[in-house]
Amino acid sequence: MFLLKQFLIFLILVSSLTSLAFADFKGRVIKVIDGDTIEILVPKKRTVRVRLLDIDAPERQQAYGNISKKYLASLISGKTVFVKENKKDIYKRTLGTIFYNGTNINMKMVKNGYAWAYRYKGIANNKKMVELEYKARKNKIGLWKDKNPIAPWNFRSLN
Repeated sequence: MFLLKQFLIFLILVSSLTSLAFADFKGRVIKVIDGDTIEILVPKKRTVRVRLLDIDAPERQQAYGNISKKYLASLISGKTVFVKENKKDIYKRTLGTIFYNGTNINMKMVKNGYAWAYRYKGIANNKKMVELEYKARKNKIGLWKDKNPIAPWNFRSLN
């Protein structure tokens, strides 16, 4: 009985720690680094770097890189946003979905042609993002006005 009680306490502690590991939060956007990465000021004057989940924006040195960054800044710079945290990436950045006034900013970036749906080894996990990318491409919106836009993952491998 004693071991069972200790095991249950252990399970409760572990589950409470894992629920704290990836917590949704609010904060003010203090810096737009590029079209898919921002810095947010959260309570206690702490900053959190957030990589927008499921999107891949052009690199800064790439065609449409600065335009993508400026568009993201026009949407959320200086604003208080809600971040639905997913996990941390290998660079310790929070991977999350950004919401401003109920609008999914990640989706808006892809829908308006300022980012690709993120793909890992050629495979996109978020089918909705792929759909939005396809529609933007078909309608030649944003970076899709370019005849041969280079995907950020290809640009990174070339440079």
